[in-house]
Amino acid sequence: MIESVGVTVICLSPSSPDFNPIELWWSQLKSFLLTFAPTTTEMVDTVISVALNLMNPTHLKNWFTNWLLLYFITAGTAIY
Repeated sequence: MIESVGVTVICLSPSSPDFNPIELWWSQLKSFLLTFAPTTTEMVDTVISVALNLMNPTHLKNWFTNWLLLYFITAGTAIY
């Protein structure tokens, strides 16, 4: 049905972190936490809050662009 309006459905492996843009964000969050090494739950909450506030639309665009490139390179499909 969705293909009838010109949309291509891409079926991905549900367990592949390479094809999941949110994994890039989790990686950045873990790095952020390791950098500040909070020692209390309050500090963890603060660090996560700061990390969320630092995330911007450019980050999201870059993660999804990276995901698309990974997908098309892996699938052997040309990007136009």
